Parts: sequence; C-alpha cells; structure tokens
Amino acid sequence: MDNFLSNIKYNAKKEQLNSQNSTQDDAKNSCQVARDRGDLLEEDANFSKRVREITAKRFSLTGVVNSKRLKTTIQFESSLERDFIYLLEYDDNVKYYLEQPLEIKYVDSQGNDRRYYPDFLIEYFNEQIPRLVEIKYESTLISKGAELREKFHAAKLFCENKGFEFCVITDLQIRSERVIELNNYKFLDRYKNFFCNINKEDSAFPEFNTDLQLLFSEMEKQKKITVENLLNEITDDKEKQAELIFLTWYMVSNNFLYTNLKEKLTLKSLIWLP
Repeated sequence: MDNFLSNIKYNAKKEQLNSQNSTQDDAKNSCQVARDRGDLLEEDANFSKRVREITAKRFSLTGVVNSKRLKTTIQFESSLERDFIYLLEYDDNVKYYLEQPLEIKYVDSQGNDRRYYPDFLIEYFNEQIPRLVEIKYESTLISKGAELREKFHAAKLFCENKGFEFCVITDLQIRSERVIELNNYKFLDRYKNFFCNINKEDSAFPEFNTDLQLLFSEMEKQKKITVENLLNEITDDKEKQAELIFLTWYMVSNNFLYTNLKEKLTLKSLIWLP
C-alpha cells in the first residue's frame, strides 16, 4: 500500500491507507508518546499514565473511547467527557492528552484534607501552554458551586506553580457552541478505525485496494468536488457508489481528504486533497 501512495504522489499521510500497521509499530509509537512527556515530568505524576481508574457508576455513563491518535483507550465517566474526547481526537492542534492525569491535595475551608482529580491534561503543538481541564455540566456548577470553588482554587494554584492553565469546560461549550462539529466527529468515528478492526489473516482482506486508488485518481483530476459528484464521476452503479461512499468517509475521517467540519456533512459536502 505504501507503493500505492507513492504512485499517486500523495504523501500527506505516511501510514498505510488500509491501516496495515504492525503491533510492534503501534507499541513503539505509544512508547514514544510517553517519552515525549518528559518535559512535564514532576514529582506529582509522570503524566504518561492516569493516576485514577474510572469504574462503572450507577447514575452516569462510563466507558472508553479507542483513540487512534494515542493508540490506546481513553476512559470517561460521563457522556459529556466522552463528547469532549471526540473534540480532542479531531483537533489537529492537540499533541497529547491524558485522562485523570494527576492528584491535587488541598485543605478545604473546614480544615479537612481533600484530593482532587482533574479530568484531562492537554498538550498542544503550538506555543499554547498545557491545559488542565475539568469537564462539568452548567447545572452542576450552580448546584455544587461552593464545593467546586475550593477544588478549582486548588487546581489554579497547582497550575500556576507548574506553568499550566486551568480551565472548566461545560456542556455549553462542548454541545451547544460546537454541536455541528461534534455530530460530524461522531459520524466520522464509525469509519475512522474500520480497517484497524479487521483480522486480516482470517479474512479475505485485499492487500491492495483498487477502490482507494480510484478515489484518489479522480480527486487528483477534480481537485475540489462534492461527495455526490465524485461518485457520479466514477460510476453510475448505485451499489458501487455505496461502497465508495464508505471509503470516502473513511478517507475524510483519517485526513486523507479534507472538508469543512464546521458544516454538517452530507453528500453535498465539498471535499479536497490536503
């Protein structure tokens, strides 16, 4: 498949289109991500492994998201945290993130020793400083304001000492202000890791996908085109178009093709090569 990429002169991604990555390579990449965290290594936590495991809860949704970016599973303890993870996965400026990254010890107003576990630590590719993030519903900020203020004050002091930024992100910012993007990311996520989940040894998985070559070749001619028109240019066969639609969204989800993710994805969406 690497030959395929070079033949069509498309080097925007160096991974194989059919995600034929070896387990060894994945492990190596994961270890490299952990080593890259050395710049944030402190006595409080190593920032390469969560310090608290999330377990099933009776009154909130818990689970994991498979992160292709980090090549690991990311735990969440609310549907709001899960949605935030989708935003992180598709944010090209995010270099690395970790859930439940550290423990902050503080004394509350009653003199009691407390421990606080922020939800995420995020590092960026640009000059932006790392962010320690708490995810909360707007309603929770109101109902538990006094308790949360003490936690957040402790977090702000911790961040000032470490050179981080502390921020609280709510459902307003995740689900209201970015609802179109979020829905697009959820839609694309079903395609993103598809080829990674195929047991290539036990299936008739093609070593060379001619349909991907077909799509790339047409995109090189068209430069920018709607999904619908791309399919019509390639074939009139509706069954074949259905197969190509799947591969097109796969390519978009993995950044082999670009589109405007701030607009709702449809067959009328414009797509183009990076």
